[in-house]
Amino acid sequence: MAAMEELEIHSKSYFVRWVNVKSDHTISWSIQPHKKSVNFGIFKHPGHSGVLSSTNHSTGDYHSADSSENLPSTAAAGSRTSVIEKLTSIGLKQIRWIGKCEADKIVKGTYNVPHNEGGNYALVFDNTFSKQLSKTVTLVLLTYPTQSGPTNHSTTQLPREVDLIDNAKAAARRRGNSILSKAPSQAVSTSSGTTHTGVLHKRRRKRHQGWARRFFSLDFTSSTLSYYHDRNSSALRGSIPLSLAAVACNEKSREISIDSGTEVWHLRASNDQDFIAWKRALEKASSKASAEDPHAPEVLLRVPSQRFLTNAAEEREWTQVEHLVSKVSGSRDAVRRLARDTDPKYLSSTSVMSPYERPRGRSPSPHPEPNGEDYFEARERRAFWKRKPSTNSNQTTKRSAATTPSSNSQLAVPSPAADAASLSGDRKPSSIASHPDHMEAIHDHLMALLRDLDNVVSEFSTLIAESKHRRHPPGMTAQSRLSMESEMSQEFFDAIDGENISPLLTIKGDSDDEGAGNAARQAADDVVADDAPSDSEEEVPEPVTAHGGEKDSPLFPSRPKSLSPLPLSAVPRRSNITAPTVMPPSLIGFLRKNVGKDLSQISMPVSSNEPLSLLQRAAEVLEYSALLDQAAKTSDSLERLMYVTAFAISPLSSNRVRERAIRKPFNPMLGETYELVREDLGFRFVAEKVSHRPVQLAYQADSKDWGLAQSPMPTQKFWGKSAEIITDGKFRLTLHTTGEHFSWSAASSFLRNIIAGEKYVEPVGEMAVLNETTGQKSVSTFKAGGMFSGRSEEVVTKAVDSYNDELPLGMAGTWTSLLQLTKNGSPTGTVVWKAGPLVPNAPKHYGLTAFAATLNEITPIEEKRLPVTDSRLRPDQRALEDGDVDRAEQVKVQLEEAQRARRREMEAAGESWTPRWFKRVEGDVGGADAEDVWALKAGKDGYWEERARGTWTGVVPVFQP
Repeated sequence: MAAMEELEIHSKSYFVRWVNVKSDHTISWSIQPHKKSVNFGIFKHPGHSGVLSSTNHSTGDYHSADSSENLPSTAAAGSRTSVIEKLTSIGLKQIRWIGKCEADKIVKGTYNVPHNEGGNYALVFDNTFSKQLSKTVTLVLLTYPTQSGPTNHSTTQLPREVDLIDNAKAAARRRGNSILSKAPSQAVSTSSGTTHTGVLHKRRRKRHQGWARRFFSLDFTSSTLSYYHDRNSSALRGSIPLSLAAVACNEKSREISIDSGTEVWHLRASNDQDFIAWKRALEKASSKASAEDPHAPEVLLRVPSQRFLTNAAEEREWTQVEHLVSKVSGSRDAVRRLARDTDPKYLSSTSVMSPYERPRGRSPSPHPEPNGEDYFEARERRAFWKRKPSTNSNQTTKRSAATTPSSNSQLAVPSPAADAASLSGDRKPSSIASHPDHMEAIHDHLMALLRDLDNVVSEFSTLIAESKHRRHPPGMTAQSRLSMESEMSQEFFDAIDGENISPLLTIKGDSDDEGAGNAARQAADDVVADDAPSDSEEEVPEPVTAHGGEKDSPLFPSRPKSLSPLPLSAVPRRSNITAPTVMPPSLIGFLRKNVGKDLSQISMPVSSNEPLSLLQRAAEVLEYSALLDQAAKTSDSLERLMYVTAFAISPLSSNRVRERAIRKPFNPMLGETYELVREDLGFRFVAEKVSHRPVQLAYQADSKDWGLAQSPMPTQKFWGKSAEIITDGKFRLTLHTTGEHFSWSAASSFLRNIIAGEKYVEPVGEMAVLNETTGQKSVSTFKAGGMFSGRSEEVVTKAVDSYNDELPLGMAGTWTSLLQLTKNGSPTGTVVWKAGPLVPNAPKHYGLTAFAATLNEITPIEEKRLPVTDSRLRPDQRALEDGDVDRAEQVKVQLEEAQRARRREMEAAGESWTPRWFKRVEGDVGGADAEDVWALKAGKDGYWEERARGTWTGVVPVFQP
């Protein structure tokens, strides 16, 4: 077996590459981390023992330059211990911990599997020490009989997807475009004789961060399930041999859980058709795995044995087997002869790549190592998951020649005769001349033979599996192994008896994250668009279909019948507020008592507040509503996305004055409301606090051409020197002029230097804005500031289409001042957004913007028209704005005590709070994170309807002490 793969290892995580090796065989590897280092080690699954035990020694022979004195660096020592402890605690046997593999250097080594020690070996790539950066590693893996060497190596089957992707992408580069760019328009699952592929939703590694669309490939030949970021990606993100895994299905939620013991994958199908297809494919692969692997863990229930086949039938089958084996042998001999004929091309240390596939900046190595099946070049224009085995050996495709640049580093297939691993970064081999015409004919023959080999191997595997099924029928898995990473609890399984035996578990109970309704009903809404920077899992690589109209989704605001009280005549507004009379208290002593707690749940002195409520802070997102007006008028969908993205970034600018970071807004009373009617900007806005624990608001803004809604759940957590500001709850925008729906989540921010130094707010990570109608998406990246460089203000926006292909338009600039349009990465000089004015002498006036200074003002539009719950009428907040801090503190304590009394009365009566103006959107449509979504009530009991009548019914006077 030989393979070359590109692996991707997430931050704070490790990657396990399983390989099944027979006894008296050798595992040979060559590893090259890119840009950053990783740790590496080898472990063994106990296999036939059936019970995971912790044994930390091995009798195998290990050859490597890394001696026991060559330990990992200090930074990685803790990581090494942690990973080893985790893996040995679940029963894996440590073979060897090699330690740190330096970036861009090649580490080679071999391990000789002792007699009777064959089975599944785990190559572990450790990146747990990296807090933010994902790592990529190129792995060249080879197994062969120890005595014979690699020329006649074992025919152990491994997944071939990565090799085929590499070859296909190399062939595409020679044609000048990617054969992988033309993805199907539907995210459907496809199946051939050897593979089953398609898109599944995979639960993210961190809790409550939803699901991500990922491309999965199930190889029936090796019974291995692998996944990639999308169907265009060549980087393997994970693979699990089903012979080592327990697979469970939940038909109600269309979820599939795969537990290998070292990791757990929680998957979800988009629809019933895909779920059934994947379930059948997994049943087929699991049955083959349990029948073919004699070392599979003994966790199966015995079932009544079936009648054996007659001796005559067995003789016929094994005669067919011998015939197939002879075909395999003949085909492989022909491949070797052709490989010898192409010595100038293949007899190099880059034996898994042809010279035409050689990466940029690399040259041939002077150490030839002929190596069977991985010499092949995939030349078909169709991507690997669409290919079917072909019986036509003459069917070929033309290819074009390519140059072979050289460099001083080349990843080499490790030589089995080497007695030590080496770093080969300083080799400077000479180039090898190519013969395009001759090579073309040879490659055509190789491709034809490869197709024959695929057919033969598939038939051979199927025949052996069917035979062993009849002679040794598999049982039903009784229960899943416990895993250190499992997020599911109290699952109950149905044992299936009789003839309908399935190797998969059936989940009857609900998992942790399922709601009361059908959690899989809105799988597309469950997929969030971004993640922590270390994960960098931007979703929606598949085309997104249109909703077909605004009424299809209750999540998005619909066009109101009227915009009452608009239109109105212009009214004057103030330009500043009174400067504070006292500075906020020191937070050091206060926060020391509340490490890790949610600051929004803690009562703080009134002097630590600014004279605005959290509801009014929510209204600040509309300061630049003119961007939405422009988006609604623009005819180009990509330009509309840029305007909406600029609007999504613009609220961050309200924190550009550092003095605003030292105070927090008032926490509203439960049932408190706030309205804002801007006759000059043409919108109306209403917000209400709908929940106290946890704090959650709901608001909706309406304009002639658009509607915006959000149900934000803000939290702030103190982590020592900084506080993390998180706002759960998506923004949902409807453009009435086009019927398009947009959604995004607010960027996370950090309040820096809480203990000492100048405090400031800094956004971090990425923020993605998705056009749910067209599938286009923008990703805005906030550059992180250095330890001593202070706040970073730079932001860069890129856009992709529904296939995740980059689009020409983007933006660049700062979130504190302006954003400019870019085209193909170059600035165009067109300003999309520019920050508005601040109040005069802003640092002395709470650091407010001119827009924020007007939010607590009662103008003729609001005078005598507000409900008694409006934030402008809150007495402690008004007293603080007027400079009466003592009275503000006294009233604040009275209001909070009155709120507690109301809550106790309701609890005694068995009642719960019901928001007056918003209603919860039913049907578990909030997404995989179980987001509570609230929609503004309409009709005669709606807010704007009662305002128009001048009567307020059912309103609780929350400002009465």
